[in-house]
Amino acid sequence: TKNREMIGRKDGLYQSALSLTGTRYAFSPRVASALSYVFSGADPGDQHHGANWSASVAQKLPWGGDVSVTGSTGFSSASGNAYDASVAIHLTQPLLRGAGRDVAWEGLTQAERSLVYAIRDFELFREGFSIDVARRFYELVQQKQALENQRRNLEGFVFGRKPAEALFSVGRTNELEVLRARRSELTSQNSLIEAEEGLRLALDRFRIFLGLGEGEQVDVKDEEPAFVKIDFEVESAVAVALENRLDWLNQKEQLEDARRGVRIAKNGLLPDLALSLDYSLGTGSSAEFGGRPLDDGSYSAGLSLDIPLQRTNERNAYRSSQLGLASAERAVAQFQDDLVASVRSTFRELARREQSLAIQEQLIADQVRNAKIAQLRFEQGDFSNRDLVEAQEALLEARNALIQEKVAYEIARLGL
Repeated sequence: TKNREMIGRKDGLYQSALSLTGTRYAFSPRVASALSYVFSGADPGDQHHGANWSASVAQKLPWGGDVSVTGSTGFSSASGNAYDASVAIHLTQPLLRGAGRDVAWEGLTQAERSLVYAIRDFELFREGFSIDVARRFYELVQQKQALENQRRNLEGFVFGRKPAEALFSVGRTNELEVLRARRSELTSQNSLIEAEEGLRLALDRFRIFLGLGEGEQVDVKDEEPAFVKIDFEVESAVAVALENRLDWLNQKEQLEDARRGVRIAKNGLLPDLALSLDYSLGTGSSAEFGGRPLDDGSYSAGLSLDIPLQRTNERNAYRSSQLGLASAERAVAQFQDDLVASVRSTFRELARREQSLAIQEQLIADQVRNAKIAQLRFEQGDFSNRDLVEAQEALLEARNALIQEKVAYEIARLGL
């Protein structure tokens, strides 16, 4: 589609996916490399230069720790043109605050879930957009049929004016009846012109809505929506909605996010206790480049404990997460109640509109008979032109009301 809003929604979804790829990068192996060269000296006789190349790989661990491996080699003239190389492994692992997958990988977890929510929201928009296209299409069909009804109505007024003029010419009616007939014809003709302009404007707006260019013509087939009877059982439909509705799935999973947020905020109240391990191997300085074993090793291990004396911000964050969870629980309960009521209301609306369709069809049949009788009685001189006009206008209103009900029923059915 060329619809601008649809394109914007697609771009927004793509940006959400890009955001996730950036977050995933922070939780995947991160490779880095650096090359440096330094030239220094105090006077022409005391100048030194050196070069160093290093490469590293770092990875965030599932339990919140970080591990990195770094290798480097270098040369320095300040040490008598000496070369050296080394390999080091560094590991840090929190044991209390910040420990555990929920806490450590929350950024990635939330980014992945946010993309799922964005996909569902886009699908909801796409479904709503499809219904909106159908609604706009059928509104154009409705306008075209109303225009055709107006044409038939004008033909009836033209047909009614001629007998009025004929009866006046033989003295069987007065001039007032002729003037009424002409006024009704002119009024109907003006309404037809307005309806034609309204349809052209509606077609232009539909073209713009679809994102089509100025030179592209849009028209719709004069086909009213076919009546499709709904045979679903109400409670079964409610159960299906509570299982499949995308916005309902988002609500439930966002409640899980709020519960996870409480656990993470509670973890933030713990002391900082971290384990660190380091091990390195080197060649030592040598005038020869390469061919030397990495036999100069060292290691270290340590624990660090940070005992908090004040945790006002962390305490506030924990309390805020609890309030957020309570709010999310209320929102889920409210959404569920509204969803159930909405599904049941839609069934009642469809049932009402189905009855209204039957009534409108019967009303049209009655108004057709009424218009024919009024036409015959007018030609016989028993009815005034006003009675004929009222009968024809009532038939026009009934026909327009029927297509309106058909469109409203179809849109409600698609929404269900």
